[in-house]
Amino acid sequence: MALGPCSEEIQKRRVELVENWSTHLDPLLELLFNVGTVTEEDLSFIRGGGGTGERDCLRTLLDVLEGRGEEACRAFLYVLSNVPPSSVIGGAALFPQNALKEHLQKHKDILAKQNGPASYLSIARRASRPAEVDSFTDISFTRHVGYLVPLQYQHEAAVVGDPFRAGRGEARRQGETCAFRNVYESLICASKNGVTLLSGVAGSGKTTVVRQLVQEWAADADSKKIVLSMSFRELNLITEPQSLQGLTSDHYSNLKPILPDLMTSNQSQILLILDGLDEFCFPLDFDRTPKCSDTERELSVGALVVNLIKGNLLPGSTILLTSRPHAVTKVPHLLVRQFYSVLGFSPAQQRQYFEQNCSSSQAAVAVWNFVSSHRPLQLMCHIPAFCWIVSTALHNGTSCLFYDTALIGATLQESRSGCAEAASGDKCYDQSLSEPNTWVANGLAAQSCSRPITVTEIYCCFLKSIVVFHVGGCVEGMHLNRLQDAPHVLKENRAKLRSLGALAFRGLVERRFLFDLSDLDSFSLESCKLSRAFMVEILKEDKASLTYEKSFHFIHTSVQEFLAALYYVLESFSGSDPFSGLKSKVGLLPPAVHKHLLTFVNKLRQPQHLLRRRVKKALHCGESHQSGHMDLFCRFVSGLLVPKTRFILDGLFSGEPRPRLPSCVPLPSTPFPFVLQLLRSQLHSSSLSPERQLNVCHCLYEAQDPELPLRLQRWLKVLSQQSSGQCDSLNRDWSELAFLLQLSPDLQQLNLDAQGLDAEGLRRLLPVLPLFSTLNVAQNPLGPEGAEVLSAALRSPDCQIERLWVVSTGLGCEGLKILTKGLKDNHTVFDLR
Repeated sequence: MALGPCSEEIQKRRVELVENWSTHLDPLLELLFNVGTVTEEDLSFIRGGGGTGERDCLRTLLDVLEGRGEEACRAFLYVLSNVPPSSVIGGAALFPQNALKEHLQKHKDILAKQNGPASYLSIARRASRPAEVDSFTDISFTRHVGYLVPLQYQHEAAVVGDPFRAGRGEARRQGETCAFRNVYESLICASKNGVTLLSGVAGSGKTTVVRQLVQEWAADADSKKIVLSMSFRELNLITEPQSLQGLTSDHYSNLKPILPDLMTSNQSQILLILDGLDEFCFPLDFDRTPKCSDTERELSVGALVVNLIKGNLLPGSTILLTSRPHAVTKVPHLLVRQFYSVLGFSPAQQRQYFEQNCSSSQAAVAVWNFVSSHRPLQLMCHIPAFCWIVSTALHNGTSCLFYDTALIGATLQESRSGCAEAASGDKCYDQSLSEPNTWVANGLAAQSCSRPITVTEIYCCFLKSIVVFHVGGCVEGMHLNRLQDAPHVLKENRAKLRSLGALAFRGLVERRFLFDLSDLDSFSLESCKLSRAFMVEILKEDKASLTYEKSFHFIHTSVQEFLAALYYVLESFSGSDPFSGLKSKVGLLPPAVHKHLLTFVNKLRQPQHLLRRRVKKALHCGESHQSGHMDLFCRFVSGLLVPKTRFILDGLFSGEPRPRLPSCVPLPSTPFPFVLQLLRSQLHSSSLSPERQLNVCHCLYEAQDPELPLRLQRWLKVLSQQSSGQCDSLNRDWSELAFLLQLSPDLQQLNLDAQGLDAEGLRRLLPVLPLFSTLNVAQNPLGPEGAEVLSAALRSPDCQIERLWVVSTGLGCEGLKILTKGLKDNHTVFDLR
């Protein structure tokens, strides 16, 4: 059938019509309906139930008109010729100003409610000061030009305290220190657009910063920005292609009437927050992803993110990405306008946090006084999430702080008196912060008392506190009774804790931190109340099928690592293979039969030999993963092998007899002898990287090696130049010195003049060498190999070295050339001798 002239014109102008009129679809359809060109059935068909983009809707409209014939096409062209786009925009397409304000205010209210301060298991902040209940503890940041590529061979928890070391002046910092207000103003108030990247370790406060940002924006009546916030965890659930406008409409249905106008006319007002880049499971191919500037075009979620970051979609908008350090390189540095590092809590901010979160000021001082006197604990407390774990574990400073329930009444009084002393004079613990030997002495003395001194013990107290006081509901005034009943409660929950640990262990081995319902089903955790205590549930609504998709993650990655270690030790003590639960196929036998048979065979072997094999395999995991992501797991395994630490979870280790000792008799504070032998042999291994050797020292600390404090005391004499250090025995213990230096933030000068330091010893010190303003390694036989180590330290992004003394180190011509290359890339050294 021959086409009429109007039909032919529509066919020729089809691309132009879709491009120019798709954003004005609703008023155009209204006009066509009023003149009788389309019917109500046509409108329903064209809109496709609301799930079709505007460009596709306009294409459907043109198809309907062509199917109706020449008269319908003539009427359509008449409407276009008599009603230009400008008049459509000035008429029905634009919302009245007051209606627009109503939508935006409603959007602010919704986001403010979604991003309010979280309350986990009813563990809320102290409410004695109502004005501060909803306040956020300030967090420290640094602002960089470009982003810093992190070291890929360290666990991110190993470097959390470095920015707060004494003497790191502004001139020597890699970036400018700033507060939250600076971050807020650069994103909300400044006119500059582009991509801002916010990097921080797990638990450092990135998501809290996002919540605080949204809260302050919602309270700012003068703000011109329109904030849209999504998490990559939610984006992971999108498997089908989707348009940006469709995705945003699904996420913010309240904005659906004004989204087309926002995405076409007000792009510069949009702040899009994408939280958790490190958790994004889809690839980001910035080189081969096709360019797309059409917000109605359906793309894969990975392609959507790439086009947003490159500025193809929503050009002129501001985008905030948050990520853990290891994932920042997913985004090319040329696309990042500004980069912020979340440093976490300074010591003063740690104390402020405890004051805001403990039940009383006395309890806050007690917890702070306790934490500040134990270096490894305070080092971890730079991470805000760990501060929360500590305050929960210590249970207001009394309930879980001591293992022997008979001692609680007496120690409560002791804790209160200690708090009063601390409150009356801050010098008692401020002085301990500046003297490395103070916490070493504390470590020696603490081994004979019942207080938790290791990170593993803190996590054991945290687990016990959650299971005993919160999972079953906490009755006011019944803490002592619940604590006395703790062994029975833990025994009842043993099977579920084991399953939860198995899930955590599988995720750790597979480097997975997000789980779905099938993962929980495979461990019978789908309806487990305990899993809700340690995991966060994410709901994603599928409006097409009226269903929800669920995914889960642990409340903190370190909690996942601890539960994985707990599972590993439980399985090892029971004679089972912890890795058997990870295998999908076990031969011809059903999994349950295979497991029982394997357990029976293992029991026929010597239990001590089996346990040794399991522990050796666990430590080998940390050794073989040079990325460092198994470091905390190894520390927790080492700590859980100590009887005194396991006794915190009395009732969980069923095969272990419960000791009946008087209160004055301390529990065994050392693990099996072979554990210390394995760790010490690893420490002296030349095949381990310096970072893994440093982690072995942390494992020895968690295992409460009785000789470690004594050896650290000898190193203190070396640092104070009271010992020559020429003894051969010290040559194999330089990793222990690195451990001591890492936990001594107030030490600015490292003086190892004439201490018999060779290139291998210097290599073991590499993780801490860049952290000192003065580095004196003169009169040591370093040679060219030592020059390689010094050059690596000088090129470190964290290098703070200002004075470097290398007199009489035997560098030679080759070593000098190597050192010169390092100095060319360094901008901190001004005194070289």
